[in-house]
Amino acid sequence: MTRLRHCRQRGAVLPMLLISLLVMAFLGASALRTALQEEKMAANADSRQLAFQAAEHALRFCEHQLQLTPVTIPQLRQGPPAADGRQYWEMADSWRNDEVSVAVARIGTEGVAPAAPARCLVERLQLEADLQFRQYVLPAPLTRPAFRITARGVGASNAAVVLLQSYLLL
Repeated sequence: MTRLRHCRQRGAVLPMLLISLLVMAFLGASALRTALQEEKMAANADSRQLAFQAAEHALRFCEHQLQLTPVTIPQLRQGPPAADGRQYWEMADSWRNDEVSVAVARIGTEGVAPAAPARCLVERLQLEADLQFRQYVLPAPLTRPAFRITARGVGASNAAVVLLQSYLLL
């Protein structure tokens, strides 16, 4: 009679397989988290770009309106608007007040709509004597109106806000 030999199995494959599955699950979760983070970053960049484009559109709109006769947008005079020395464009109430800032209509309907309409604010500036343009033909310098235009654009959410400023000398 032959004797049957029984081998003792140690079971090393099962723990190694479980460990490798656990490592792959952690790698998959990490890749998913990275992809979600990159998706959020791309959405934030798109929202900021939307806010920038809205602010630039409002800035160009107000510049164009100032060059028309008669001017149809409200103008503020330069001066200290608040006791703490902040400018009009630094105060949140200025962007909600229709007597101070102007809402600008959106161009086109495609794409993501901004959370709030773009607005612009115009301040009339008084130039100092050394900043006025002089013509050599006339002895006295001509005073020309100068404006600081501030535009505020909002992205897809209120978290993305862009302020742009330009100076216009007519």
